[in-house]
Amino acid sequence: MLSQEEKIYVEQACLKLKERGWFPGEKFNLSTITEQEIAGFEQQHQVTLPSLYRTFLTSFALPQKSIHICATIYDMGDFGPLWLRFDCPRTMKDISEQMEILQEIRDFCGLPEGCFRNLIPIGDWGAGWGPLCIDLSKPEEMVDGDDEDTWSLVWFDHEDFDWDEQYLGEDGLLHGQAALPSLKVLLDWYFYGELENKYEQEEGVKPTYEWYQDTLKL
Repeated sequence: MLSQEEKIYVEQACLKLKERGWFPGEKFNLSTITEQEIAGFEQQHQVTLPSLYRTFLTSFALPQKSIHICATIYDMGDFGPLWLRFDCPRTMKDISEQMEILQEIRDFCGLPEGCFRNLIPIGDWGAGWGPLCIDLSKPEEMVDGDDEDTWSLVWFDHEDFDWDEQYLGEDGLLHGQAALPSLKVLLDWYFYGELENKYEQEEGVKPTYEWYQDTLKL
C-alpha cells in the first residue's frame, strides 16, 4: 500500500474496532509519536520498522498502552476466538522498554548477544501465552499466507525457556512460532473483524463484543 492508503487503512481499522463495540465510552486520541522519534528509535536500535507499523504508531493513541482484544481467527488449524494483548505505545520509549524485557530473557537463557535484533515486541499472543513480535528478518512483501515459515508475526512460549533449542536459528537470530502472516492480517482480523461473518455462517453464532467477553468465563 502507498503511505496515504496505509494511513486511511489504519485509521479506518481503529474506527472499526470502536464501531464493533470495543472500548465503549472511551475516546481514541491522535498519536503524538512523530516520524522524527521513529527515526531516532531506528537509529538507536539499528532497525527499520515496517511501513504499516510506522503508520499505526503515528495514527491513533488507543485508550490504554496495552489493550486486550479478541477475534475469530485461524490458529493451528482451529477456527475460533483467541484473545490478544496488543501494545499501543504512547512513545517510542515504550517499545524500547519492551525490548529490554527481551534482553532480560536473553540473559536468563544465556542466549548469544544480538539474537533479538530482528524482533520488535508488539504484544502477547493468546493474552498470556508469550511475547508477540514482528520478525524483521521476514519482509512483509515476501509473506505467503500458505507458508508459515514466511510469516512475520511470531510468538515465544514464556512457560518454557529452552529458547536456544526451540527458536535459535543458524543465522544466530531467534525465530518464534508462527502467529499471523503479517501486521495487516492482525488488523484485518482483530480490528476489522474480517472473519466474523464467516464464523457466524459456519457456527451459527454471531461474534459480538459481549460474546467475546463471555468466552473469558469458559
